[in-house]
Amino acid sequence: MVKKLQGETFLLSANELRSGKVVFFTSKGWSSSTDEAIKIKFDEINKYEEISIREEKKCIIVSPKFVELDDSGNIKNLRDKIRNSGITIKI
Repeated sequence: MVKKLQGETFLLSANELRSGKVVFFTSKGWSSSTDEAIKIKFDEINKYEEISIREEKKCIIVSPKFVELDDSGNIKNLRDKIRNSGITIKI
């Protein structure tokens, strides 16, 4: 799962298998709120990768991904910003 990560701080994101919602790993499990998400330092990646593998095997989540944060603690990449906030156009 871990690709060429750049940066120092990340959130662990995935899709909840039952609902398909984008969720983030928190101290209490998975939540759709980034405000509750654990901010993961680069040197903690392996620990959280193991957690995501275990959760995926339990069929709780699918497609776990580390989301890079900028220096201010905000999601850095546009794709991940859209996944977090929802679609940006009217249907």
